[in-house]
Amino acid sequence: MQKSSKSLVKSIIFMSIFFLASKNIYSNDVSDSKVNFLQKRMTEIFPTIKYDKIKKTPIENIYEIHYGEEIVYITEDGGYIFESGNLQKIEKEGKGYVFTNLTEGSAEQGRKNLLDKIPDSKLFVYGDSKKNYINVVTDIDCPYCRKFHKDIPVYLENNIKIRYLVFAIKTSAKKKVVSAWCSSDRNSAFSLLKSEEKIKSMNCENPINDHQEIISSIGVGSTPSIFLPDGSLILGYMSPEEIIEKIKN
Repeated sequence: MQKSSKSLVKSIIFMSIFFLASKNIYSNDVSDSKVNFLQKRMTEIFPTIKYDKIKKTPIENIYEIHYGEEIVYITEDGGYIFESGNLQKIEKEGKGYVFTNLTEGSAEQGRKNLLDKIPDSKLFVYGDSKKNYINVVTDIDCPYCRKFHKDIPVYLENNIKIRYLVFAIKTSAKKKVVSAWCSSDRNSAFSLLKSEEKIKSMNCENPINDHQEIISSIGVGSTPSIFLPDGSLILGYMSPEEIIEKIKN
């Protein structure tokens, strides 16, 4: 009983200290000068948006800004903003502002590291360039994936290798992709599927289940998803001329 009383006293003291500390750290009171600064900063960056409320957060030097039903977080100096799951650095350039998506930058490097570990022997590969290549999440049924596939000669002419990961969840699609993989001319068989042609049904050891796991790890859910050599992501179809220009730059 005595031991329990001591524990209760310790708990009360601890909670009191925590409450006082939290009270010092977190307050909704924001000075007029700080409100004016952040409002001005946000209006300069997003001139068409009207801001409803600014308040402190439990994290030092981070402020919460409300506009309509949306919420963004900004640093006290207005140099960084956190919106829609992305941390962005804000820098003045001329009369406007430039955003550097730090979250996407980290994601790009992570995707590049993951994709670069996959050997060509586990993918459908067109071309043999050692330097310039793109990784593409595709499937055999989507129209824009077929359109991209028709562009492959343009990429090969520019010495750019295409490395395909194939999204194949449906059993029927998976059987077709496996058949192409097991064919004596893998690329020709896969191209026939892209043209909605039938190929001979075959089965053998294959990496198609691995493709599904890798696609899930990357976190993309649409096709085509095009990954440039630096890991940057293009969602949906883009002309080969535009993609080649991005690779060169």
